[in-house]
Amino acid sequence: MTKLLPFLFITILCSSCAVATLATTTIKTTAKIVTLPIMAIGAAVEAITPDDEEEAVEGEGADIEG
Repeated sequence: MTKLLPFLFITILCSSCAVATLATTTIKTTAKIVTLPIMAIGAAVEAITPDDEEEAVEGEGADIEG
């Protein structure tokens, strides 16, 4: 009986740590899965929309020279 009690305590402690680790891993994986399409959409929008900064810099240079 004296050896059984520590064994049960360690088993319960380890199983609760395993559950916490599994839950943390699940949450992190879900967050990555959710952010991936958002990042892809952002990259697609960035590729499609024109870059206004380049046009502004080119326009300023023409005014200074002319």
